[in-house]
Amino acid sequence: MKQLVKSAIKKSFGTLGYELRRKTETPNHFEMEQGSLLVPGIWNHRLFKSLIPLRLEATHAPFLLLGSKSQIDYLRSSFGMYNVAAEGIEWDWQTEIDLSRFPSTSLIIICKLPQTEAQWRVVKKLRESYGPRVTGIQELVLPFTTILEGQASLTYCVEAMEELTTYYAGEQFFGPLAELNTAFPLAGRRVIEFGPMEGAQTAGLVNLGAESVTCIEARAVSFIKTMIAQYSLGWPNVRLVMDDFHNADRNKYGAFDLAFAHGVYYHSFAPFLFFENLMSLSDNIFIGGYCLINGEHANDTLAYEGQNFRVRRIQISNTYNNAANEFAYHFDRDELINFFKSRGYNITVISDEKPDDPWGDWFLRFLACKQQK
Repeated sequence: MKQLVKSAIKKSFGTLGYELRRKTETPNHFEMEQGSLLVPGIWNHRLFKSLIPLRLEATHAPFLLLGSKSQIDYLRSSFGMYNVAAEGIEWDWQTEIDLSRFPSTSLIIICKLPQTEAQWRVVKKLRESYGPRVTGIQELVLPFTTILEGQASLTYCVEAMEELTTYYAGEQFFGPLAELNTAFPLAGRRVIEFGPMEGAQTAGLVNLGAESVTCIEARAVSFIKTMIAQYSLGWPNVRLVMDDFHNADRNKYGAFDLAFAHGVYYHSFAPFLFFENLMSLSDNIFIGGYCLINGEHANDTLAYEGQNFRVRRIQISNTYNNAANEFAYHFDRDELINFFKSRGYNITVISDEKPDDPWGDWFLRFLACKQQK
C-alpha cells in the first residue's frame, strides 16, 4: 500500500512535468561554527572572503575588527580584495576595551560568534557604548546561507557555490559582459533584464556599474533565486518583477538605456511581438540566442511586415530555466540580424559561435543600437 501511494504521488508529479527525486547532501555543504546550527564556519573558505565585503559596500566608514589574529587576518585580506583597509584588535570577550584611538565613525565587526549568554551580554554592552556601529559576524554571514539553502533546494545553472561566488563578486562574468561593456559601457545605465535565472548575469550588470537593473522573470523558481541573490548581496538598485516578457513594453515599464535579452528570444512563441517590445523599451538592445545557419534545419516560416523568416519551431519542456509557453522559435542568424538592420539599427556582433551543447546549431550575441537621426 505504501509503495502504491509513493508511485501515485510520483506519477502525479510526472504528469505536471516535474521529476521527484530524493535530495542528497548538497555538494556545497559547510561545517557550522562551533555551538551553532546555522552559522557556517567561514574561516577556511576563500569564497566568503569574496562575499562578506559585498554586504558592506554601502558603508563608507572605516572598519575595526575585534577577534583572534587569524580572524582579523582573514577579514583584512577579505576587505583588501576590494582595496578597503581595516584595522584590528586581538580580543577575547573582554568587557572593557579602549577604542579611543580609532575614528568615532568606525564600523566595529565582532569576528567571534557568541557561544554563551555571558558573551551575548558582552555584545550587548558594546552596543550600549557604540550603538548600531557594532556588527556581529553572524549578521554578515547568515544572509549567504540563503544561497546555500537555495542551492540545496532548487536547481541552479551554476551548481558549485565556489563558481557562483565568482560571478556574484564580479571576479568573472556569466557570459560576454566584458565584451558588451567595451561596446556599450554599462556604468550609469538603466537596464531592463529579461530572464535573470539566478542573478549571475544581474551581478555582472551591477558590478559593471549599472545605475539600475529591472529584472523581468515569469518562472517562480528563477525569481526566488534572483531574490535570494538580491537580498544576500545587498543590491538596492535591482528591482525584481514577476511578469511574462510578452507584456513588457515602454507603456508598462518605461524607457531604459539598454534592453538586455540574453538567452531568451528563443523562448518566445510570439517573437515579433517580443522584438517590438524590446525596440519600445530602448534604442539599445543586447540579444543572445540560438540560431540557424543558412536556414538549415528550418521547419517553419513566419511572416512579418511583408517578409518571410525561416525558423525552426521547437517544443519547450517544463524545466527550471525554460520558457513560459509550450513552443518557441530559432531564427536564421542572418535574418535575425537583418531584422534589426532594416529597421535602422547598427549591429555590433559580440560573439558568433557554435555552442558546446545540443540545444541549437549556432549561438549569436549582438548589440543593436538605433541610428541617431
